[in-house]
Amino acid sequence: MQVIKGILIFLLSTFYINLSYSQSYIKGKVIDHKTQKALAFVNIIFNDNPYCGTTSDIDGKFSFKSAVKTNKLTCSYVGYEKQDLDLTSIDTQNELIIKLHSSPKILQEVIVKAGENPANRIIRKVIKNKDLNNPEKITSFKYTSYNKDIYDIIPHDTIADDSLNIRLKTFLKGGHAFFSESVTERKFMKPDINEEVVIATKVSGFKKPSFASIGTDMQPFSFYNNMITILDINYLNPIAKGSLKKYTFRIKDTLFHKNDSTYIISFKPKMNKNIDGLTGLLYINTNKYAIENVIAEPFEKGLIDIKIQQKYSLIDNKQWFPSQLNFELILRNDPSKRFVTTVNGKTYIEKVELFPELKRSDFSIDAVSIHKLANNRDSSFWVQHRTESLNTSEKTTYRVIDSIGKRYKFDAALLVVEKLADNKITFKFMDIDITKSLIYNQFEGMRLGLGAYTNDKVLKNLSVGGFFGYGLGDHQWKYGGEFALKLNRDKEIEIKGKHQHNLKEPGGLTLNSINTVNVFDTKIYFASQMDKIKQNSISIGFRTLKYAKFNFELNHTKVSPQYDYQFQPNELQTITNYTNCDIRIKLKFAYKEKFVNSLKKRMSVGTKYPVLLLSYTKGIKGLYNSEFNFNKIEARIEQSFLSKNIGKTTFRIDGGFIDKALPYGLLFTGEGSYDKNLPLFLANYFQTVRPYEFLSDRFVNIHFSHNFGSLLYKHGKFQPHISIHNNIGWGKLSHSEYHKNIEFKTKEKGLFETGVQIDNIIKANYLNLLYLGFGAGAYYRYGPYAHTNTNDNMTIKFSMTISTK
Repeated sequence: MQVIKGILIFLLSTFYINLSYSQSYIKGKVIDHKTQKALAFVNIIFNDNPYCGTTSDIDGKFSFKSAVKTNKLTCSYVGYEKQDLDLTSIDTQNELIIKLHSSPKILQEVIVKAGENPANRIIRKVIKNKDLNNPEKITSFKYTSYNKDIYDIIPHDTIADDSLNIRLKTFLKGGHAFFSESVTERKFMKPDINEEVVIATKVSGFKKPSFASIGTDMQPFSFYNNMITILDINYLNPIAKGSLKKYTFRIKDTLFHKNDSTYIISFKPKMNKNIDGLTGLLYINTNKYAIENVIAEPFEKGLIDIKIQQKYSLIDNKQWFPSQLNFELILRNDPSKRFVTTVNGKTYIEKVELFPELKRSDFSIDAVSIHKLANNRDSSFWVQHRTESLNTSEKTTYRVIDSIGKRYKFDAALLVVEKLADNKITFKFMDIDITKSLIYNQFEGMRLGLGAYTNDKVLKNLSVGGFFGYGLGDHQWKYGGEFALKLNRDKEIEIKGKHQHNLKEPGGLTLNSINTVNVFDTKIYFASQMDKIKQNSISIGFRTLKYAKFNFELNHTKVSPQYDYQFQPNELQTITNYTNCDIRIKLKFAYKEKFVNSLKKRMSVGTKYPVLLLSYTKGIKGLYNSEFNFNKIEARIEQSFLSKNIGKTTFRIDGGFIDKALPYGLLFTGEGSYDKNLPLFLANYFQTVRPYEFLSDRFVNIHFSHNFGSLLYKHGKFQPHISIHNNIGWGKLSHSEYHKNIEFKTKEKGLFETGVQIDNIIKANYLNLLYLGFGAGAYYRYGPYAHTNTNDNMTIKFSMTISTK
């Protein structure tokens, strides 16, 4: 009996304890009274006790449990009126919806003398502890994240007619304009080895999407890097070293906890500081002086408004780690100026594992990839990984937009986008190659043609096709056929074969063919000299050691110069047309180059380390009537990097060496871009040098530029980007007397030019989606190869840029 009594007492006491807790358990959501949007990181105090409270999360939600009965709730939030709630007359069993009103009062700036601002002392401690609290500075970690993006379209504020809003709601049946979800698994190893795999993706309107949203699409994973990149614009972090000279900080509130406190500190750029800065709130916890929450947005607005929010949790009392990421994007003026498009993205991070044992071999070359089963996850999988069930609007979005996607064939449209990313347009079982369909250069004028190749609908790993085109300027046909066999997509093992009757610019670097063809490459516009070629080639390419891409080629080429030229290596031999057979090895090594595998394509997003390109060509005399025996080596090293408070630096060093005398077309030329009829700025070329002004069989060119952005000058909306450019070249040509009937110079004494470029002098708003920036630069040629007439050394070049700010 005593045992039974003991059990009864235990059960009853447990029941009443739980009952007392249930009486003091409160949950709710804080929203903006006008917009109905959730308010993140609202300070919530109970019973006027600053040590008894909580903070809303990124979704505006909060919960509080206490053995003491709670009679009063107080909400305070920067920019909003404080609100008190009497809980004695409210049913707290249901979720509370608390609506805060924005404050009409503008707080007066407190003038604090240097050294007296308490916020600065706190920020100094935050900066001091940056490496300690930065999650990407620890040895390793793993986590799983659930991500969702919600797109909405609402009538613009200037539209008084409510019927437009009614029609939108009727059309969408109460759902959103677009909705997507994804689940990712990420692993990280110090210092910067990353891999994130999308293990599930679901997108309204699409059956098998080849893309997915992840938490870091619109913001960095953590708020500790010196530069915060948002929409491809780099903003100075308010907690970067030296930021106290660039930002103004103010303590707005203090939250008290049991063992520590949280300071709420506002930040914004100081007056007359020419920086791309952020404004918002930092929630600094006194435990390690780490970021607990952050709200940030660009201080200067562009065409697209964006705000990011991040929430951090202390894992195992060891490491502050992001637990929620959020962004709000608003496109206020669509091209019709009738609608406002909003995107709200949320990421929930869970299953965090600190310091797991990881090896380099555990990581794929792809920083982001989509699992082959990502589109086939069942409902039980999604129930397991969603932080909460889909609400009615989200369910409706899938139902409505899926039916629209089926009717209007969204998946077929996605296939078009996938092919466009590869410079192709699909027509049933054929792909039309854009790069071979419309070509312009100064020799041919406009070339009209067609390039067509079989796609995956015929054979998955084999593509066969050809091209033809007619030059309106030279009145000649060009044509060819080729095949490409992909043996291993992951290792990029591919065999190619080609036969072509075409044109080729003389003296160009084979290094330029290593990178992907860019349909917008303007260098070809300047080509006024051409060799007619009849070529057969076969190649095999593959990736090894993760960051190295090799290509082996065998080329047999018959060359006929389309300009007045003769090669006369001796009195008995004069060569105009010639045959060359060579083997070539090309290498691209980009250490820690990052790739994103999306849209069924592996795309490089670059590397912060120098990129090395090498090419070795061996000419084989006598092989298939080849006339020359030679060795040709080319090399390039290039890099771009950002420097805090200074800007972006870019350099490229090109070099080449040939050990035998060869015809003009096999040497090095074409490094100039000066053309009085086409004054366009061309990066990594000499701006004051004509395309074929210099000829070399060994050379070194150095191209250096530094873009200050708007750091040097900013006045309202006039924010020109100022950059400086220096180009230096040296070259030598053995047996220059062999080359007849053609003008050229050599540059043994050194070629020098310097310029200043000012971009965004004029900015034009294009459809309220982006800015087209127009600029100009002045470049001056000096040194041994300067022209006698000073005015001839000066040239003006024009540029165009694209931005959202």
